[in-house]
Amino acid sequence: MSVTDELVFKLGDTGTELNTDVSLPFVDILRVYGLDSAPIRETERDHEGVDGGFMDAEFEKGRPMMMDGEAFATAATLEDYLDQLKYEWSPSTVAVPFYLRAPGQQDRVIFVKPRGLRYDWAGDRRRGVVRVQFVMYAEDPRIYDAVEQDINIAYGGEAGIGFAFDFEFDLDFGGGAEPAGQYIDNAGNRPTPAILTIAGPIINPLIANDTNGGLLSFEINLGASDVLVIDLAAKTVLLNGTTNRRATLVQPDWFLLDPGLNFIRFGGTDGTGSQLTVSYRNAWR
Repeated sequence: MSVTDELVFKLGDTGTELNTDVSLPFVDILRVYGLDSAPIRETERDHEGVDGGFMDAEFEKGRPMMMDGEAFATAATLEDYLDQLKYEWSPSTVAVPFYLRAPGQQDRVIFVKPRGLRYDWAGDRRRGVVRVQFVMYAEDPRIYDAVEQDINIAYGGEAGIGFAFDFEFDLDFGGGAEPAGQYIDNAGNRPTPAILTIAGPIINPLIANDTNGGLLSFEINLGASDVLVIDLAAKTVLLNGTTNRRATLVQPDWFLLDPGLNFIRFGGTDGTGSQLTVSYRNAWR
């Protein structure tokens, strides 16, 4: 899945590794655009009646990316090599993992939509060399760790319609009990989404992030064979992989995992034997 060495790039789990020169054919990457800060979505407004103005700049746009390089092959094999690269970088209706490894770092991944391979015919083609440009776009601007982590949290105890949270003051969401939980570490430098999977049996499950006050409370009865999957990025709730159960969410205080430690609690009206699995990747700007 990931790449084999530092400063190597790869689109997809089975794609051609770029920036290797073990043997012909290969691509030497000369420059990569778009791994700095993603573009900021900005809205400017004038301050009426006085000098100055306002700027809203809370969110990032999608991340446009591009790589310049040179493809090397023999004159006889260059066209076949370019055909393979064009096939791998052809348009996709879904995001494709783009893997990279910076010096001294673990593999990271950006989920991109490839936008093709660009090149011109020039004199160097006689020698099996052509300048190439790989173009892609990441709708999700986050840079993730390539390895996804799965943290299992057992049913923490009975809870009413809400948890009691340990903020700077005692804030109670309705007198419910405070189920047990555990810490989850987002080692990146930005909030990251997660997939929350509840395996029954449980009645009226609740999931809380004590760190930022997020709370998801459901009115649903899950049997022993039922699985409820909550996607924190897409804000979807699916029962057994197909049935939309977002309407069962009665307290939709959606949350992400903040950088650092997040204390996650899992409880419900009755849930002995149930389990919550938190699947996530560390996220970076």
